[in-house]
Amino acid sequence: MLMNSNGRITGVIPGLILIIFLIIFFIFINSTTNKSEENYSVLKDFMEAEEIKNSLSILTECGFTNYSLSRDDSLDNLDGENTLGFRIKTDNYNAILYLKDGVIKSIRFADNYLYNEGNYISTMQNYIK
Repeated sequence: MLMNSNGRITGVIPGLILIIFLIIFFIFINSTTNKSEENYSVLKDFMEAEEIKNSLSILTECGFTNYSLSRDDSLDNLDGENTLGFRIKTDNYNAILYLKDGVIKSIRFADNYLYNEGNYISTMQNYIK
C-alpha cells in the first residue's frame, strides 16, 4: 500500500478489495431478492397480493430469513379441513405452512406451532441452536 501526499491509501490492492466486496454484496442481494420473488410466485395462485405480503412478513416474524416455499399436496387437510400445505425449506431445517381460505392458518416446526390462527406463539430461534 502506498500513501499519497494527502495521506490516503492508493494502489491496486485496495481497489481490488473494494471490487471483490461489491461483487459479493451484489450476489447476496440478488440471491435474497430471487428467493423472495420465488416465494411470492409459489403463493400467488392461492392468495391475494396483499395477503402474500402479509404472509411473508409473518414468516419473518417467526424467524425465517433465508428460505424457500414449495407446495406439498401430501400435507393438505393435516391441520384442519380445507387446509393447503407448503414446505418451508432452509439450509438447516424444514417447517410447514398451512393456508386456509387464502390466509395463513398456521406455521409449524417439529409439531410446535410458531403461528396459529392469527397469533404468534414462538420463533424458530426457540427450537434451533
